[in-house]
Amino acid sequence: MPRTMIVTLLLLGVATLGGAGMSHARTYDIAVIEDIPATRAAVELLQEAYRVNGHELRPQLVPSQRALFMAENGLVDGDLFRIEGITAEHPNLVPVPYPLMQGHVIALLARTGNECAEQLPTGPLVAAVRRGVIIEKRAALSLGVTPVYTGSYTQIEMLLDSGRVDLALISEIEGISPLTGHNLNKYQKLCNTITHFTLFHYLHRRHAELANTLADALEQLDTSGEKQEILNTFRLKNTSPENALSNKRP
Repeated sequence: MPRTMIVTLLLLGVATLGGAGMSHARTYDIAVIEDIPATRAAVELLQEAYRVNGHELRPQLVPSQRALFMAENGLVDGDLFRIEGITAEHPNLVPVPYPLMQGHVIALLARTGNECAEQLPTGPLVAAVRRGVIIEKRAALSLGVTPVYTGSYTQIEMLLDSGRVDLALISEIEGISPLTGHNLNKYQKLCNTITHFTLFHYLHRRHAELANTLADALEQLDTSGEKQEILNTFRLKNTSPENALSNKRP
């Protein structure tokens, strides 16, 4: 066989192997709820987990309810985070089996107060709830209050300020609140949290084979301390001692 032909075949073999390796890497479009500060920390965590596996996460900012719809129907490759146990209602979604974040729901009352409130006001109550945030909807049902769904936390503040609702249910994730600064001081907080929750990353079922490798990467980020470093950066941006909600009891 002529030497030039041998060289050509070798080059073709290298190109084929290189192409096969590159074809494994891909970009995943993930639905991300807009205007929630904790999502920025979650995106950074997951981008690192995807990078470790040779992939890229590309966030797609959309309203909460639309994010869930898009992920469930395969219009994107997954949903950034949701509470555990939603697969019965959303069978096309597969959870990555390692917790991404922890959080809790608090109640803010449509009144001012330097000390937290021991209990909710008496009588029928109306609560502002972010549309599409499942845990806040469930919290409203558990309290027996009538939910008023909103499209943003700015709208929740407007409802509280106008007195059109008695309280608002707010999800704080890893110490990061969607309300910051002077906005927190405007409302009295219920002393006890309403409920605690764990958030998981979800993939559309066509990517189910990626779930375990992402879980391994998230565990490594956790045990190495890199996860806490990322979260602490966003906590510092989001809160400060002088504007934190008071947990002081009367």
